[in-house]
Amino acid sequence: MVRTVLFALIATAAAIQYTKEQLSDEITDLPGVPAGTKFKMFSGYIDVNAPTEPRRAIFYWFVESQGSPEKDPLVLWSNGGPGCSGLGGFMTEQGPFRPMVNGTGLTANPNAWNTIANMVFVEQPAGVGFSVNTATGFKYGDAQAALDNYRFVVGFMKAYPQFKNTPFYTTSESYGGHYMPTLAEQIVKNGGVPNYKGFMVGNPLTYMPDRNYGMYGTFYGHQLLPKPLWDSFVNNSCQAIDAPKACDAILDEADSLTQGMDPYALDFPVCNDAVARRGRNERNQLMRKIRMAEGKLDRDLLKGYFPAQYQPCNSDYATMYLNRADVQKAIHVEGTVHWSDCSNAVGQPYSNDDVNAPMMPVYKYLIDQKKQPLKLMIFSGDDDSICATMGTQQFIWDLGYAVKEKWAPWTMDGQVSGFTTQFDGLRFSTVHGAGHMVPNTRPTQALEVLRKYLSGEW
Repeated sequence: MVRTVLFALIATAAAIQYTKEQLSDEITDLPGVPAGTKFKMFSGYIDVNAPTEPRRAIFYWFVESQGSPEKDPLVLWSNGGPGCSGLGGFMTEQGPFRPMVNGTGLTANPNAWNTIANMVFVEQPAGVGFSVNTATGFKYGDAQAALDNYRFVVGFMKAYPQFKNTPFYTTSESYGGHYMPTLAEQIVKNGGVPNYKGFMVGNPLTYMPDRNYGMYGTFYGHQLLPKPLWDSFVNNSCQAIDAPKACDAILDEADSLTQGMDPYALDFPVCNDAVARRGRNERNQLMRKIRMAEGKLDRDLLKGYFPAQYQPCNSDYATMYLNRADVQKAIHVEGTVHWSDCSNAVGQPYSNDDVNAPMMPVYKYLIDQKKQPLKLMIFSGDDDSICATMGTQQFIWDLGYAVKEKWAPWTMDGQVSGFTTQFDGLRFSTVHGAGHMVPNTRPTQALEVLRKYLSGEW
């Protein structure tokens, strides 16, 4: 009995102590939260505007680690777009919960990243989701997003100084291939975040011609296009930003042939829920700018290789949940907001020059600089066509860094789960069978990727 009490006292003493001001942002009555949820959650706003500018504030949802929050690293997550919400990742990818059908409640996610890390999910740039931007005619672009994200990081560390010495990493996917390296560049150049250790980004957009080549090459590699059409794509250099006029018909035919499939996860079912599909216009329109029914498999038979339950309509159910008035009140949303996974108000005016900009110079700067050495990793689900592994490979190998660890398979439960290779300053790992949103389509493998990255195994 004495030993039990002693252990309890030690555990209590080791827990993170929060101030009264911090606890005012604690989420204490989240609707539909699964029974037995014990980790603390906080949400609110960090202002990122300069004193002379109209208010801009980034909304965050912070969840403590389910392991040892006082010891585990701090990891920031942002979705891509440009203009998509980090709460999309929270609700449908690696957050602690998944939405129930029609947003009626939440279920626990056993592969949540906060099982091993303290997680901060952000909605950026300001104006996305619940975030605030009171400026009119605002010019969105990579430099502004990077500066605001830097200000958020500094502001978060000031608001939660308990984590100022905790190893800090940033993670994202898709347009995170721009967001994360440009944020890292800001941190290195401006300082003020000495605990920053690096970033990990999945299926990133890094250079538009590589993305275009990878997308249609993946269609062809999946045997979705006939050889003559693929030959026409290659012969006319249709991957180029300034592709010839002949490519219009070629791309239209390829897009028409594949329109019945989910380009984010080619081998997964699409959302056939007529009610849920009403909320998908924002993402579809953003896709045009840059050129999901329930499936169950036997987890015991394949030992978690496939998700035991895949729900292609999760993003729509998340939208329904986050638009509930009681939910918005519980997470401290300012006013009443119509939440959407991706914001056309941010994505449409986002600088096309920045979307088309090559990220090679930024990655090379981060790898070569000695001021604040960083651990960089790109991971890639090979069932994605939006920012396909084929295009990412082309980008990575073209960087020209020496290979330190040859391309080799990595496994889980006796199954090949992907391939990995180490270059000077950068690791690249694939996740076999995963789509664009790796934690959604291969959740157990995605958690293992994070574990290997944070632990130093990768």
